Amino acid sequence: MIKTISKNDLVSCITSVKNAGDKDRSIVNYSEASILILFVNNYVENNSLILMTKRKNNLRKHAGQIAFPGGRKEREDKDLKDTVQRETEEEVNIPKDNYDIIGKLPKFYTGTGYVVTPFLAIMKQNSEWESLISPNLNEVEKIFYPKSYHLLSPKFHMREKPPVNSSMSMTWKINYNDENIWGLTARVLVTISAGLGLREFPPCDDI
Repeated sequence: MIKTISKNDLVSCITSVKNAGDKDRSIVNYSEASILILFVNNYVENNSLILMTKRKNNLRKHAGQIAFPGGRKEREDKDLKDTVQRETEEEVNIPKDNYDIIGKLPKFYTGTGYVVTPFLAIMKQNSEWESLISPNLNEVEKIFYPKSYHLLSPKFHMREKPPVNSSMSMTWKINYNDENIWGLTARVLVTISAGLGLREFPPCDDI
């Protein structure tokens, strides 16, 4: 069972996952983006949570979907780490000095034209994030914190047909309460689960 997440856990995961991303494609056809998988340890209850958002229903892309903080690289961003730190502060009001980025996973390509780099991070123990965090209501419907155990446990990982507005034939899916976590978000969680030794790796290029 996943309890609290340490830096060593994530370093080990990153090392294990280094060959589990998608095969390289022509970057010309994709927009670069990055996402933050931010673990929050609860040492009193001896467990960890993962910060997630639900996107607004009126957005042009990925409307209403469950996601990690993050977004497309902008011209002013010096690199994808800069992108994910900027986007995290814009979306959920958590400045970068409240968490430690441990490293990144390989690239994942989406059917909507993005090549996404996930960064793994841990909220600092002395952070006052609970008094800071708030959703950007132009983009984020809500913020919530599922337990890592639920999201990373293979018994909650399923393969099924995606919603009717998707071009994919099959997708990963994780149910959490009334929320439907699917597509790239679910695949990244399945890949992290494999990197932590909880399950086998999903095939490359398998959204």
